[in-house]
Amino acid sequence: MEPKIGGRLKHYRILHGMSMREVAEHAGITEGYVSKVENDKVRPSLATLHRIAVALKTNISELFSNPDNSGQLVWVIKSEERPMMKFGGPRNGDGVHLERISPVYPGFLLQANVHVVQPGGGSDECISHVGQEVGMVLEGCLELFVNDEVHKLSAGDAFAFDSQHDHRYRNPGKEVTKVVWVNSPPTF
Repeated sequence: MEPKIGGRLKHYRILHGMSMREVAEHAGITEGYVSKVENDKVRPSLATLHRIAVALKTNISELFSNPDNSGQLVWVIKSEERPMMKFGGPRNGDGVHLERISPVYPGFLLQANVHVVQPGGGSDECISHVGQEVGMVLEGCLELFVNDEVHKLSAGDAFAFDSQHDHRYRNPGKEVTKVVWVNSPPTF
């Protein structure tokens, strides 16, 4: 299940009284690209969507949020119904999609996803934000870049770091990599 987010982006832009040009300037992209994203004509990369969300004073998690179900005692979603977030497009894809494994609603303090990274895929540039991250490689291998350090991880290896450090990752292997990745607070 792949939700469309263009309408939500446009809603946040209008809510904050911003023009497409202003969003484009804050996010380092063109006004035309903002229009294409808002009309669900292109899927931005993870890093680009992060910059757009910051420009709109929100986070990626909120853009993909499900209806408020904060009153539920337990949130359960079957694997075949798990929301998927894809980034990039056929020409500029970064080979990553996220499968949400945590609910998204106001007041929920964690965000958890399974990052599915194709061989050679990864985040296209460094990001940094408030919070902390922890994860574990389920399958495959991962190179995790935090500031100037490179960490080579294999299935079963875990990691944790403060999110304000520049960070990105990539799959240097020949097999698909799957990583359980948890952020607090929700940032994308």
